[in-house]
Amino acid sequence: MNKIELNYSPYIMKLKTPFETSKGKISERKGFIITLKSESGKTGIGDAAPFPEFGSESYEEAEEALNKIDLKINVDINDIRKSVIYTYKDFQAFPSLKHGLEQALLNLICNEQKISLAELLNLKMKKEVKVNAAIGFLSPEDAVKKAKEFTKAGFDTLKLKTGRENFDDDLRTIKSVRSAVGSDVKIRIDANGKWNLDSATRNLQQLEELNIEYAEQPVNSIEDFSELKKIVSIPLAADESIRNYISAKNFISTKAIDVIVLKPMLIGGLIQALEIIELAESSNVVPVVTSSFESAVGRMNAVIAAASVLQDVAHGLAVSQYYEADIGREIFPINSGKITI
Repeated sequence: MNKIELNYSPYIMKLKTPFETSKGKISERKGFIITLKSESGKTGIGDAAPFPEFGSESYEEAEEALNKIDLKINVDINDIRKSVIYTYKDFQAFPSLKHGLEQALLNLICNEQKISLAELLNLKMKKEVKVNAAIGFLSPEDAVKKAKEFTKAGFDTLKLKTGRENFDDDLRTIKSVRSAVGSDVKIRIDANGKWNLDSATRNLQQLEELNIEYAEQPVNSIEDFSELKKIVSIPLAADESIRNYISAKNFISTKAIDVIVLKPMLIGGLIQALEIIELAESSNVVPVVTSSFESAVGRMNAVIAAASVLQDVAHGLAVSQYYEADIGREIFPINSGKITI
C-alpha cells in the first residue's frame, strides 16, 4: 500500500437552530470528507472537521495542509496502531486533519483486508452505548421543555451548558430542570472553561445539593482543577484541556479529575482516544466520549471509542438531530437514549 491517491470534498452542515454555549453560538459546521484510494482500487473515507473555537486548527489551515500532502504509506498489519501513529506523526498541530486521514486509512485497510475495524484494532466493544442529550443556553422554561422531550424519548442523562455572564441564570435553569425531571435523571454541566478558580468554587458550591453527576471544564489549568477538586464535592471532568495523550496523562497522574472527556476529532483520531481510554480506566478515571458536531462519517469513530469504554456511562453522541442535513448515513442511530452496535 505504498502509493495512495488522496482526494477531498469540502462540506458545510447547517444547524436547524444555533446551539449556544459560553464560547458562542454554533450555527454551522465545516469540514472535509477525505478519500484514500489504493493501487488495488479500494477506498477509505474519513472526516476532518476543524473546530478552532475548541482548540483545533482552523478550516483554512487544514485545507492548506491537505493540498500539500504527498502520502506514501507503509503499514504493519500486525502492529497497526504503531504504524498509523508513525504515518501521521507530523500532523500533531492538525488534530482534525489527522483524525480524517487516520480514519480514511483505517477504513481503507479494513476494506483491503475485508475485516471490521474492531477486528483490525483488536477491540472489545459493548453491544449497547448509552448517550446523553445536550441542552444549550435556553431560558429555564425552554430548557425544561427540552428536558422533558429528551426524557420522554428515553434519555436518562442530560448535559446542560453553563457559563452565562450571570451565574444566577445558570442556577435557575439547572434548578428548574432538576425539579422537572426528578432525581432519577442524571444531570451533568459544562462551563466550557468559562470560570476562574474563585467563580468555579462559588458556583459549584451552590450546585452541590442538586445531585450533579459531574462538572465539565469548570476551569482550564491543571493547577486550578487540582485546587478545585480539594474544595468542592461535585466530580470534575476535563475536556478542552485534553489535547493529546501527554496532556491526558498529566491530568490523570496528578489526580486532578474524576472524568476525562474525549473528542476523537479534536485529539487527533481514534487510536489516540483508545490509548487514553485504556490509561484512564487503569487509573480509575471515567472516560466519556463526545462528538464535536462532526458529520455522521466522523461520528463513527466517536461511537467506536465509546463502545470500547468499560464503565456504564452515557456518552455525548446525540447530535444528528441538530442538523438540517447530515453528511453520510447514520450507521448507529439512537433509540431510547441508546446506540446498538
